[in-house]
Amino acid sequence: MSKLNKSLKIGVAVALIAAVSACVSITEVSGPLKIGQGTYTLDRSWNDVTSVTMQQKGIRLLTLDGPTLNSLYLSEGLKEGQHLARPNSRREKTTPSWRTDMGVLEQVEFVRDSVEAYGYARVETASPRPVTVAGQRGVRFDLTAATTSGLQIKGFGQVVAKDGLAYVAIYLAPGEHFYPQSQASAQSAMDSLSL
Repeated sequence: MSKLNKSLKIGVAVALIAAVSACVSITEVSGPLKIGQGTYTLDRSWNDVTSVTMQQKGIRLLTLDGPTLNSLYLSEGLKEGQHLARPNSRREKTTPSWRTDMGVLEQVEFVRDSVEAYGYARVETASPRPVTVAGQRGVRFDLTAATTSGLQIKGFGQVVAKDGLAYVAIYLAPGEHFYPQSQASAQSAMDSLSL
């Protein structure tokens, strides 16, 4: 390959990267955050990394320090058959979809299976408990998982259903430092949902 062709290819690659970078952005969000018909009120600034992480339509991913260090997934109202995790050809059959007839324990399993579809291993749930958010009864529960490299993850999930739509929120972070650091802010966001 000639030096000119090699330089041309490098130039095209750099231009392509710059063009792609201009199309996606990380946005700082705070205060009221409207997602579909729901609004979450954030007690501090979070970074919305939805566009750079290719989330399923209707799912927003917020983080304080980066998605591997703390993740707050917030959904608009999921309709029958919709997913939290983006299905792909390898896991399409194992990516769960929302059903309006789910009982409370099935809702917990739906979130657990969705977290597995996000790529976490050994996902377990514990302590399901009733929660009232936006005047609607729902369920909140604890989550534990591990990354593929073995990092221990803690978190909690919440499902609140209204008019056949599921408003799902999930908080995940490494258990040692990042989980306690932003746990209260994530819980505050979940508690703030208004419909």
